[in-house]
Amino acid sequence: MDRASVRRALNKSGLSHDLIEAADGTTGLLIAAQQNFDCVLLDYRLPDIDAFEVLQALLSPEGGNHAVLMLTGETDEELALRLMRAGALDYLAKSEATPSILARAIRYARARRGFLAELETARREAETKSIALDTLNRQKTLLFSIIAHDLRNPFQALLGLSEVLSKAATTKDTAAVERRAQGLHQAAGQAYALMESLFAWASLQMETTAVDLDVVLLDDVARETLAGAAAAAAAKTVALTHDCSGLVVEAQRDMLLAVLRNLVGNAIKFTHVGGSVAVSARFDGGAITISVADTGVGMSPDKLADLFRLDRRVSTKGTAGERGSGLGLLLCRDLMERQGGSLSVESEVDRGTTFHLTLAAASYLVEPVAIAEET
Repeated sequence: MDRASVRRALNKSGLSHDLIEAADGTTGLLIAAQQNFDCVLLDYRLPDIDAFEVLQALLSPEGGNHAVLMLTGETDEELALRLMRAGALDYLAKSEATPSILARAIRYARARRGFLAELETARREAETKSIALDTLNRQKTLLFSIIAHDLRNPFQALLGLSEVLSKAATTKDTAAVERRAQGLHQAAGQAYALMESLFAWASLQMETTAVDLDVVLLDDVARETLAGAAAAAAAKTVALTHDCSGLVVEAQRDMLLAVLRNLVGNAIKFTHVGGSVAVSARFDGGAITISVADTGVGMSPDKLADLFRLDRRVSTKGTAGERGSGLGLLLCRDLMERQGGSLSVESEVDRGTTFHLTLAAASYLVEPVAIAEET
């Protein structure tokens, strides 16, 4: 009888509608889980389930996040407040369910549901921006701590060595002058390298423009990278090889070069005399993976876990005492992500380390390479 009364009121309300009825809460929940409704009219006195349980189910993501309008013969205002606090958008006594009042209540419920959806979207966006801002603030704090700590050390060395060099020059101690000048040069180089890394990383964080990708031939990039690293490799008799099989990727060439230079430089740095560093690439289902592998000292699982964390940044000396800023890999990861790619690593102590760069394959070369591999 109640459903028939609501049906008649809706037919006279002027609302264009499709009405689906359920005789109990269980049936209603099954229907609501399968179909999205603009509004659910829910009776407080159900024959099988507590109305509050049904209300919570209808408001849940699994139940469809429905707009629920309560209908009841009760006149208890406290009950009305409890239902509204539980999430009902409105509370309407059955005796008041005239065509005009029912139509107005349904329109209000729909409008309020839309408003709440917009409010939730705005809340999520605000949370996302808040998290991003918090991350930037933490990065800024860490950046300042790096400047305060790491940059102070080489400048202290510069000041101390320059003072000793001045005294050695006064006494005309040629051997001491030579030693101090060499130390001065090394300290200046470390300070410059750290400043370059800091500026590059900071600039990357502030850069918001889109990166224009182009077609990049990996053989050319690998040859250019290894040519630039040849002197450092020769000093440690480290063999450099590359095999990119004519593969082509979609990338920003200068960014990709910067990443490869950093990774190859690190590989040489942590490889013993007589070791090897290899740059290779393979085609893998629409993407291309570029690998930089060395036969160096490797890393423990604990160090691998902290490798890309700015707050756990550690600069480790190379096999010949080479020093770095500890920011290079963070730059590499950010540069890869800005190109739509990724950077991962695998390593084993005393067996070597391999970094993997993944980028999209240039579309026009995907099919020919696949055919060549099958052949």
